[in-house]
Amino acid sequence: MTLLKRLWSQQHSDVSELGLCGLRNIGNTCFMNSVIQCLSHTTELTRFLRTHHGSRSSATKDQLILFEFAKLIQEMWTSSVHTVTPMDLKRAFSAKHRMYSDYNQQDAQEFLRFFLDSLHSALNSGIKGETLNIDDNLSDNKKADLTWEWYTRHENSLVRDLFVGQLKSTLKCTTCGNTSVTFDPFWDLSVPLPSSSRCKLEACLDLFIREEILDGDEMPTCSKCKTRRKCTKSFTIQRFPKYLVIHLKRFSETRWSKLSNIVEFPTADRDLNMASYGANSNSNVHYSLYAISNHMGSTAGGHYTALCKHPVSRKWHEFNDNIVSDSVSENFLVSSSAYILFYERT
Repeated sequence: MTLLKRLWSQQHSDVSELGLCGLRNIGNTCFMNSVIQCLSHTTELTRFLRTHHGSRSSATKDQLILFEFAKLIQEMWTSSVHTVTPMDLKRAFSAKHRMYSDYNQQDAQEFLRFFLDSLHSALNSGIKGETLNIDDNLSDNKKADLTWEWYTRHENSLVRDLFVGQLKSTLKCTTCGNTSVTFDPFWDLSVPLPSSSRCKLEACLDLFIREEILDGDEMPTCSKCKTRRKCTKSFTIQRFPKYLVIHLKRFSETRWSKLSNIVEFPTADRDLNMASYGANSNSNVHYSLYAISNHMGSTAGGHYTALCKHPVSRKWHEFNDNIVSDSVSENFLVSSSAYILFYERT
């Protein structure tokens, strides 16, 4: 029996019923409810939060968000609790992020980024002030390792451990051929959708890493030519996170329109292999889908729900605010509503 299952067994004999808790909509908060359900089914995060005890007194705004989120998760994973009102969490989050203080519909992916950043900041024990200096003569992998070590010394928390990966960005001058490589952390992958009405997730990932030409106003300064040059830019993944969040870019930059493409994404255990998108040869980068944040409707009048796989029963359930389905078929997972995909590395 796993540690997680033993923990839950101590509190309830039927652990497969724990966590099947709805969240009341307190005024266009379906975007928040959808993300919370996906995070609630992020096993290692919930395991930590169920035993976390903070304090309201002398807490920073981020620590108060963490405190209220842990309190909410503990209630959601308590036996005989079927619906919870996340009012205290919304108040704490709105105190830090004023744009959420009203009751307007918001974007779930933006909320997720702000929310994870607050959780990370509340737990961050990193050391600030150290400057990163790397010898250009080092190999790319050594540069990546040193950059990651520097980043993790500054940004040190469980949230970073779980969600952050590392991107490799390669910039090549088309005039002299000089190549510049940088490494940056990422919390999720925002992938574009192709023009076809139906595609596979791999086509979106291919577009994300596809070589891009930087010309005209976008031309960077070549470090060798010492002037602005036409360059190519491409991405690969240097370091894969424990939990991979993939955001399907359905909304235009102005967010006045929405793409309704059906993206066929892997749903079975170990079904997503990210090896071909890695900077280094690695055949064992398998991920299992465990949650989806869905957006139905248009930008003018949309609604968010969540589909989550229970960590013990392995059954999928739909979370539509305070309504929780008994179980849903895997055939129901892929739809034009899928907006944020949550994968766990296995």
